[in-house]
Amino acid sequence: MSSPRNRGPRRADPHLLLLLSRGLFEYGQAIREGLLEHGFGDVPRSGSRLLATLSEAPATVGELADTLRSTKQGVSRLSDAMVERGYLRRSSDRDDHRLVRLALTARGRSAAQSVFGAVAEVDRAIVRRAGKSGSARAQKALAEVFGTPRQP
Repeated sequence: MSSPRNRGPRRADPHLLLLLSRGLFEYGQAIREGLLEHGFGDVPRSGSRLLATLSEAPATVGELADTLRSTKQGVSRLSDAMVERGYLRRSSDRDDHRLVRLALTARGRSAAQSVFGAVAEVDRAIVRRAGKSGSARAQKALAEVFGTPRQP
């Protein structure tokens, strides 16, 4: 008879991973459809996260990389594409002119509103399926496990 020590690694239950993946897919699909519907089909895949983050306040590439848990190089490439497409603008920091801040343009603000509308649509669907208290419990549990998003 084998002891628990000799059985090797226990296979993880994929259920939570699959649920989280499905939720991420639902949000992503709604965001992509909303952007397309409102004429923002050229927003890169990760661009919606950048739009949402910059809707709070302008930020540097380094601040965005920290907030989005990405690399400076990745954020820089993404922001270059979004500047080129008219969603973002660069400007010198008021206090330290060596720093470059990224901010939303009018087009970027409109695209961000499209992202927020799509997210709200999925949120409403979750409340319809799980009820307000079920949605609140899920959100609280996820915040306890993963923490709340950092702001630049």
